[in-house]
Amino acid sequence: MENKRIRQSILLVILVLLYAVPAAAVDLYGFGSYWDKKDVEGSWGAGLGVTMDLFFIDYLRLDGRVYFFENSDLDTDDSLTLLPIDLGLQVHLFPDADVDPYALAGVSYLYADADKIDVDSTFGAYVGAGVDLQLGIPFFKLFGEAIYRFSDIDTALRDNVDVSGFTANVGLKFNF
Repeated sequence: MENKRIRQSILLVILVLLYAVPAAAVDLYGFGSYWDKKDVEGSWGAGLGVTMDLFFIDYLRLDGRVYFFENSDLDTDDSLTLLPIDLGLQVHLFPDADVDPYALAGVSYLYADADKIDVDSTFGAYVGAGVDLQLGIPFFKLFGEAIYRFSDIDTALRDNVDVSGFTANVGLKFNF
């Protein structure tokens, strides 16, 4: 009987704690992007992403996103398609303010494909800064980011094609 009472008390404490912890905020977002690469022509693209509070802390957010860039010209008469898949962290300075600057960093898996030659996908990294702007419309924010991406790809014709460079993103976040 005593063990049953202890288990019920522990369960009650856990339920109270879970009820008292605020729900994690989640942002779903879409954006337009430009990526200026070193050894390959820059290109316009688009992306989708999701962020969520990490450990119920407003300042620290887990960030996942995927981009789509095509028609980057290689040195050959070939078109390169790049799909970076990013996983990283965002550190927000003023998460509840109308203007919220943040820093971001993470790792990338860079899927690469070309029409005529063999291209190897690879891993990379990125660092950057951004800002969220409240629009005065419930659940929506405008954002802009400047990111530097570090990555090399190998092709059938040449090793270490440097696709490192700055990426600029502008988009709309849906926050719930």
